[in-house]
Amino acid sequence: MIIRDAVEADLPAIIEIYNAAIASRIATAQLEPVTIEERRDWLSEHSPEHYPFWVAETEGRVIGWLSFKRFLPRAAYRGTAEIAIYVDEKFRRRGVARRLLEEAIARAPLLGITALVGLIFRHNEPSLNLFQRFGFQRWGLLPRIARLDDVERDLVVMGQNLGVHSSDGPISAPFSAGQAHNADTSDWRGYNDCLRLMHTLMEYRHEPIHSELLKIRDKYSMLHLDALILIYHFAKICSGHILEVGAFVGGATIAAAFGVRDSRQQKRLVAIEPGGGVKHKRLSTRNILRDLERNLAKQRISEMVTIVKGRSFQPATISAVNQAFGSDEIGLLILDADAAKRRDIECYGKKLAEGCWMVIDDYYGPRSNTKITPSRDDVDALVAAGWLEPLGFYGWSTWVGRWRGAAAEVTC
Repeated sequence: MIIRDAVEADLPAIIEIYNAAIASRIATAQLEPVTIEERRDWLSEHSPEHYPFWVAETEGRVIGWLSFKRFLPRAAYRGTAEIAIYVDEKFRRRGVARRLLEEAIARAPLLGITALVGLIFRHNEPSLNLFQRFGFQRWGLLPRIARLDDVERDLVVMGQNLGVHSSDGPISAPFSAGQAHNADTSDWRGYNDCLRLMHTLMEYRHEPIHSELLKIRDKYSMLHLDALILIYHFAKICSGHILEVGAFVGGATIAAAFGVRDSRQQKRLVAIEPGGGVKHKRLSTRNILRDLERNLAKQRISEMVTIVKGRSFQPATISAVNQAFGSDEIGLLILDADAAKRRDIECYGKKLAEGCWMVIDDYYGPRSNTKITPSRDDVDALVAAGWLEPLGFYGWSTWVGRWRGAAAEVTC
């Protein structure tokens, strides 16, 4: 799936998606279907530089769209934009709206937008849940303001301040959805993403999942609790499936499975583990695969996880992973095996969705460590090449970022 600026040729698909939403009576106050002629000027009312209109496209088909528009005409509101998202009914619950909203939050500051507002009917629970998941708060309620088929409906105002301030338009050089990201754009988007991750981590410390994952960390993982929480979060919000390289006895696997569970979506979770034994003062095991399967069973998530037994770079393992995912993309990649991070990324790069979340352990530590040095060198080289976008370092030595190398050549 790609997100780009809408063009006139997209209008029939945009109208078809909108008319289906009108008929649903939960997404818009428009009551009668619209025609292409009536909306001929729809796209010209938007500007890529400030109030863009985007479409989500897959295999040449428009499957969703997002529009920014002026919230109120007074000059003092120029930094606030209202957003609307609509998805083809055949592609709902596949992460399309999530990807569009995520992109809107990331790019809004570059458009000079400091606050986003969504006007959502109170009975549209899926949309309310989506906006809440991305940090929107309920800013207001307009009770019984709309009448849909003789039923009075409430309207909820969902809003989010983006933590930037601008009274003079775009903060950095503006860009459209179809343009390549320049250095300033990537830096600013990454900066905001880093702040959101830290904020998200703090929010989870006040939720039940925090204590739940603390127990998992103590029993089954060498990762820091913060790293497990982020794995849970990414598995919950990512729009693709999940691949873990180096499951060990299941700590990160369980965190990811809990995220899939709480997302209430059908996501496949594949964990690669060659097996063997490990001597460790806290998590020693003579049979990694046996203990991994036992731990997953204890947490009642065995059916959610496909374990691929083998080394990540072996042809049979790569084939098994490709078969498990089919033509679908990976939205979260967890690397916690040996030091060859670049090798594993190259082996599965063709399956990674643009913006795929990346959690890579063993990045930071003494340079004398035989595993840390090559791991860090691999990650730094991929960042320098533009394949990876760094978003922070968590726990003891875990690198977190996103995949930006969808166009890179993959060698495995």
